[in-house]
Amino acid sequence: MKNALILLLIIFVSCKSPSDKKNENSAIELEQLRISIDSLFNSHIGENEPGAAILVAYDGQMMIGKGYGLRDLEGKKPITKSTNLRMGSVSKQFTALTILKLVDEGKISLNDSVYTIFPFETFKDGTTIEQLINHTSGKADAEEAFFTEWDSTKIAENKDVLNWYSSKNRTLINPGEKYQYNNGIYEFIPSLVEKISGKDFAEFAKENVFKKAGMEKTNFFNLAKPINIEERAFCYEKDSLDNWNKVDGHFLNGLLGAGGVYTSVNDYFEYDLALRNNSIFSKETHEIIFKPSSKINTTQSDTRYYAMGWGVTDTAASHTGGWFGTNTWTKRYLNKPLTIAIFMNRNTLFDNGLIKKTDSLVVKYIDNYR
Repeated sequence: MKNALILLLIIFVSCKSPSDKKNENSAIELEQLRISIDSLFNSHIGENEPGAAILVAYDGQMMIGKGYGLRDLEGKKPITKSTNLRMGSVSKQFTALTILKLVDEGKISLNDSVYTIFPFETFKDGTTIEQLINHTSGKADAEEAFFTEWDSTKIAENKDVLNWYSSKNRTLINPGEKYQYNNGIYEFIPSLVEKISGKDFAEFAKENVFKKAGMEKTNFFNLAKPINIEERAFCYEKDSLDNWNKVDGHFLNGLLGAGGVYTSVNDYFEYDLALRNNSIFSKETHEIIFKPSSKINTTQSDTRYYAMGWGVTDTAASHTGGWFGTNTWTKRYLNKPLTIAIFMNRNTLFDNGLIKKTDSLVVKYIDNYR
């Protein structure tokens, strides 16, 4: 059926003017790209398995928005572009935006000392708010500690992370000295947002980030205080007997900041538009989002930096996310109006070439036909 559609498009193009033919050729190749993406994803995802959703947005248009596999195995409910999936560490970009909202309002500066807000021994060394965001705080990772120190019969929350950092000095190295990826610090940031704004972190993010970006169905989800997530994708992992098991009840799923966001292809597309149109904050604050803030590595061939919840190079900003039953990836090109995002509700697919092949197929089409 799809091959027949392409044949009809080719016949139709032969009757057009040169300029029209160029546009129609682009349409034919776009349809071929969609067929190639379908083939790639269907080769990795069975129709009765947990799956993935994909977004390809170019120049303000959603070129591809689609789901593969199931969001709910028991109910046999499919993943679609409106399905809300757990983001894992892709959530960090939204946590950073809550801080930038406060910066935009003039309530804080990225250079402010954390100690002036939370006078804990841990932050007496002058650690700044920006160093929390760009992973150069030099502090121990609370989440890493909670895997062994926390009572797993209880759901940990952000207030517990706050208490952990306040209970003793958690400094490992001097702030600003070295990039060290730190989930625990991102789970401390919500308490800082609450302290300054006087509002619940999830509600603050909903009103001041998600809604401003047109993400009407997007939320931070706290397992200790659960809310209804419309068209929610449950998270699954495969056991040694090849059975898929639901893994949404982990005791650290009450922690927000490093993860916890549920969003869809539809909402992420609106967010991408808002970023490109500078419509969430002032233009000056938007310019901070992708500005390099700390160096991730120093190899001459592949220098990467961390910005406000994004890893950045000269040409792109990207981030991955991995959690129990969740793998996510998003890439926003800085040298062309292209964004690609893949959200998964399973713990496989991440390292089997799916992401690299998708990126290659899309970029080839954009470079040749756009």
